[in-house]
Amino acid sequence: MKEQEKHPIIYFVFLSALGGAAAAYTLAINFYSNSLKTTLDWVTMLSLLTFGFGAAFLISLPPVWDRFRSSSTPIRYWFSILVLFSALCFTLNFTDDSLGAALIFQIFVFFVLVSPGLFPFNRLLEKKYPIRFIVAWTLGSFFSFFGIGFLQNFHPASWLFILLAIPLNILATLVWEVMLEHLAISLQEAWKEKVIPLAILAVGLAFIVLTVRLLSAYENLFSVDYFLPDPNLVPLLLGLAILSQSWSALIIDKLDQLDWRNSRFIHWIKSNLPGLLLASALIISTFALALPFTSFETAKVDNYFDTDSVDWINRLSADVEDLLELRSVHPFAFLILRPPTWLLALFLNGDKFHAAILLNSIGGGLCVYLTWLFFKRRTGNTAYALLIAAILGLSTSHLILSTFLETYIFSAAALIAFLLLLQSDQTSLKHFVPVGLLTFGITITNFVQTCIVYIMTPARRRSFFVYTITVMSIAVLLAFVQDVLYPSSNLFFIPSNLLGERAYRFNILEAEPRLILSRINLLLRHITLFDIVAPRPLILTDEVGCSFPCFQTYYKYQGVYVISSYVGFGSLLARSWFIALALAGALYLWKFIKSPRETHLQSSLLLIIFFNFILHIFYGDDPMLYSPDWTYAVVFFVGISYEKFAGKKSFQIALLVFLVCLLVNNLDLFRKVLEAISPFV
Repeated sequence: MKEQEKHPIIYFVFLSALGGAAAAYTLAINFYSNSLKTTLDWVTMLSLLTFGFGAAFLISLPPVWDRFRSSSTPIRYWFSILVLFSALCFTLNFTDDSLGAALIFQIFVFFVLVSPGLFPFNRLLEKKYPIRFIVAWTLGSFFSFFGIGFLQNFHPASWLFILLAIPLNILATLVWEVMLEHLAISLQEAWKEKVIPLAILAVGLAFIVLTVRLLSAYENLFSVDYFLPDPNLVPLLLGLAILSQSWSALIIDKLDQLDWRNSRFIHWIKSNLPGLLLASALIISTFALALPFTSFETAKVDNYFDTDSVDWINRLSADVEDLLELRSVHPFAFLILRPPTWLLALFLNGDKFHAAILLNSIGGGLCVYLTWLFFKRRTGNTAYALLIAAILGLSTSHLILSTFLETYIFSAAALIAFLLLLQSDQTSLKHFVPVGLLTFGITITNFVQTCIVYIMTPARRRSFFVYTITVMSIAVLLAFVQDVLYPSSNLFFIPSNLLGERAYRFNILEAEPRLILSRINLLLRHITLFDIVAPRPLILTDEVGCSFPCFQTYYKYQGVYVISSYVGFGSLLARSWFIALALAGALYLWKFIKSPRETHLQSSLLLIIFFNFILHIFYGDDPMLYSPDWTYAVVFFVGISYEKFAGKKSFQIALLVFLVCLLVNNLDLFRKVLEAISPFV
């Protein structure tokens, strides 16, 4: 009697036959009806499919049933809900004539597929964090929904959709499980200390939401569907999300047995989580902002603050024979930027065009993360480090150059990495030379900035000449390699190539004094104001010979520069920043007088700013184009000056208010740009 209750084989045979028949009918109606010409065709197919699926179910059901019976009552109910709901989701993808059979078929399928999570669900319940797991799965499914929508632009095939959806859901669930566990522990230890960091991260999330809201208002330039899955596949996606919950529970259970939460990688994730989240918000937002400017109608060279996004997309994504010329001031930018573009394209089904745009946004995110890491190490204060990093990321300079593809955001990332390296305990040249080569290879003049910081650091002065000679010698070889691989590049060690840069010079000897003063005024405004707080852009057409709107911060009129300005809210914000900058300068002077040796890094940053100021008096067009080369130095100078106030809540709140205002003001710059170009598309 007990044996019969434990193994009711007759019931399993009957249920397996029912499931097999439902499977056979569903598949025949939906996929093979056009191929079945005769009664014999129908009978044969239905019989064989019933037999095949029935046998598979007969093998699978008994062990699943045993696991189900041995589970706790709450888990049984939860398991039953998952099976039924996922079966309903998948059933909606079949024709009306087979809905009943399809539902039975899917119930059997998901009863088997969801079952691996039965025992892990029990263990999660025993460890008393099932709610956290459910929340992690819910949030993971929500974010993977948009991730799958994005990837579907590059992987439209339905079978790829299924292959991508499950691992992406599982990965998102694991990420949220780590974040929620870390958040719970952090709040238990010192919840008051986490309020401002969470508020800053909320600003990052608001940046994403406000960006999408802004872009969705211009339907001729941007479609929200770019980040949404095909509506016809949404039920399927929900079913896959439910299936992934079971497998996520299984994987978490297996990983817990390996003590994954205490692994070095997870520890690194938890330690760097605030900076990574803030950087991710910037990457997502600037990538979305870049999309409206990549169409045939809107992608223009020199129209957006003199950026050449179209040309640089070509240089990063085109085949070798189709590459545009690479000027000698970018000695081996091909070698540095094309490989990561190719790597990203692997995830985008070979689409190097969008991979190049994404890489540029990642460059902006990297600047934010490295800045957070720099100030976190200096001050040990997460909130202050996030505030300074967010000010850099939301600055006019970094928003524009993270959106419009150029080399300057990559140069800024390399220069910040160099500062971070000097701050660490690393003393060997083998650590400094690679970063110096990155800086040199992307833009040759920025190598001077690493030299300034290097020689101004007391502990590094003795090895300065070895550093410069080593970088220069390797740079020559790498430039030669690039010239062999990419013939469209110009060698920097051929003087006539560098002389071609005269086309971008400002001849101070031939210019009128009032024009020179206008240029100085323009650069000073950029360094102190424009590159942090966005001014009203000059929207020009006939004034500069543009048929499509050109956006600049200045243009020449009657022998002087007409320069962008502020009005209303922007003016108040700019004045606030200028006062903060002036006070930072005063704090630096006070510290310099008391202990000049302790201010060597800030002195280096001032020299970097002065170097760029002098350089661009003689060279370049709209300073906004080159602004990442010095904006990081300005923000770091300010951040270091106020370090003594890093732990004061009132000061953090003041910076947070400024940050929110900066987001509103600078995002409005893009609204003005979109509004101006919309009638032309």
